[in-house]
Amino acid sequence: YAQATKEVNNMTLKMPYQCFINGKFEDAESGKSYDTINPTDGSVICKVSYASVGDVDRAVAAAKEAYDNGPWGRMNPRDRGSLLYKLADLMEEHQEELATIESIDSGAVYTLALKTHVGMSIQTFRYFAGWCDKIQVGSC
Repeated sequence: YAQATKEVNNMTLKMPYQCFINGKFEDAESGKSYDTINPTDGSVICKVSYASVGDVDRAVAAAKEAYDNGPWGRMNPRDRGSLLYKLADLMEEHQEELATIESIDSGAVYTLALKTHVGMSIQTFRYFAGWCDKIQVGSC
């Protein structure tokens, strides 16, 4: 897939800039893109695809199809929880990179992005992973 790269604090960040639809990255149907701006200095982070209503409708339909007929919808709740825990572990493993991206994109101070935005997201995934086998199937 196509991605933009940006050097920040001796770290090379790689960010996909296309729409993610039906399991793959693709350009917006209109071919349009726009600049995403770093609010702290007004610099362009990268160009991203400008999703249309049609792109969003296709993404929603693909997500519904994947849930209704894909492995997640049929998966044992305990296995769902296991996957959510793995996602949280991956986020924790890459938390510095995620916090850097969040800081650039939102203008948040790095420590706020690291401890609150990313850190609390990791905790939230772990919290809900723990609920998967404790509530009705289909709720996670």
